Amino acid sequence: MKRRLCLLLALLMVMTTVFGLTSCKKKDGEGEETTVSTTVGGGDAAGEPGSKDDPTLYEDLPTGDYKGYTFTFLNNISDYANTTIVPTVTSDSVNQAMFQRNSFVKDKLKVNIAEERMKYADVKETMQKLTTSQEFVYDAVYNEVQQQTSLSTSGAYYSVEEYEEYINLSKPWWFTDAMESLQVDGRGFELFGDLQLMYYDSIWGMTFNQKILADNHQAYPYELVRKGEWTIDALKDIVAATAQEGSDENYGVSSHKDWILAMISGSNFVLVEQDEDEVLKMYEDAETFVNVYTAIMNGFFLSNGEEGVNYIEAEYHTNSRDNDFPNIEDRENWGFQNIYRKGKSAFMAGTIGDIQMIRSAEFEYGIVPTPKYNKDQEQYVSWIFRGAASCSIPAANPELERTCTILENLAAYSYKLVKYEYYDIVVQTRTVRDNDSIEMLDIIFGHHEEIEGTPRFEMDSVYEIGISNVIKKEMCDRSTNIQSSIAGASDVKKNIGKVIEGYKG
Repeated sequence: MKRRLCLLLALLMVMTTVFGLTSCKKKDGEGEETTVSTTVGGGDAAGEPGSKDDPTLYEDLPTGDYKGYTFTFLNNISDYANTTIVPTVTSDSVNQAMFQRNSFVKDKLKVNIAEERMKYADVKETMQKLTTSQEFVYDAVYNEVQQQTSLSTSGAYYSVEEYEEYINLSKPWWFTDAMESLQVDGRGFELFGDLQLMYYDSIWGMTFNQKILADNHQAYPYELVRKGEWTIDALKDIVAATAQEGSDENYGVSSHKDWILAMISGSNFVLVEQDEDEVLKMYEDAETFVNVYTAIMNGFFLSNGEEGVNYIEAEYHTNSRDNDFPNIEDRENWGFQNIYRKGKSAFMAGTIGDIQMIRSAEFEYGIVPTPKYNKDQEQYVSWIFRGAASCSIPAANPELERTCTILENLAAYSYKLVKYEYYDIVVQTRTVRDNDSIEMLDIIFGHHEEIEGTPRFEMDSVYEIGISNVIKKEMCDRSTNIQSSIAGASDVKKNIGKVIEGYKG
């Protein structure tokens, strides 16, 4: 199907399909799973309850007259995601929607909206210094959630419970399941919602080169997904048919080492979970874990690297860490994304933000979720990278009601204005190239009507417990002694204890 026809069909589907920000609820008896509501879109019929055009949603928004007060965000810069809150240019529809949102809130509340942007490490360092001095500089802080949780235990932020009377968490622009999934002992410090887009860009999926699969007589994996048969073994079979060991032109999968965690989560396995008392504990099913680990290693890591079947980077690309973060478009020549964009691998695994980086590729591609462990697994699970941004309110902020009023309005009009431009324009018509991939995105984001999918954080990586680091090292070293290596990681239990103690206050 030619790309132009695909885009027209995609636009037609967008206009006639109802997209809903639905909640991925925990099933009865599955309270230990860290599932979150991250689906994109909403009922788009004018006035439909819960849709962006439902006027009743906005009737009870808090109001105020803040007499020109400048509300300032400290905001992180990302090398893979859109984190903008105050756009400096309005050259695309998403930035235009953000500008419109900010203008509306500015006029309604008589407030100015500003942001100071830094690398994630600098945001954390800045907040550490301000916490020590108790100086009030920023009204709210956005940063990668892993950076935020480590500060939460040191008194940098208010807990959500301390200001929830001023904010309506029942509204669809707040992701309450995501917040609750990261609570420890019933307390949380992070707000997740529609105000900033990095959260969506941090969900993992896979993209495949349609030409490579067709040239090697492999069916596109869409039907496998629909039948519940898109598994580690199914991916391994396609890689075996398309990749060529010892060639730097014919890889199976290109990615980096965090794909290991995406595959473990995709296998519906949780490394650190909440027990019945809502505190953290390490996984207990060692046998299942070893089976999952072994399947991933045997399938994709025994022959990896420049001379191997797959191109999975054992170290992160350092440019984004050492230099100023560039725009997404400037990263097309980097690492594993470039391998795929140049047509040198059948698959690429990464975040939705990573997948957007290859939309200039000169070949047709499709999108699918991370594979299941086996056919018996009921749902597809899409790992949410620990870099997904959360919002926290500094403990030095003296005006909680004002802060929450402004955040509530910004989130509400992000739901009404920004999210649809992001999903309908950037994700669907600029990134997706066929209708099947639109359906696959429904599964990845967790709102397919028939096929169960859910995005999920891994608490171990969010709270830096340490199990994930051991796994990535051992996997990249092709070690079979994973269980003993984890058992020998003395800091794991200590780190769990530190997190629990910190969240108890």
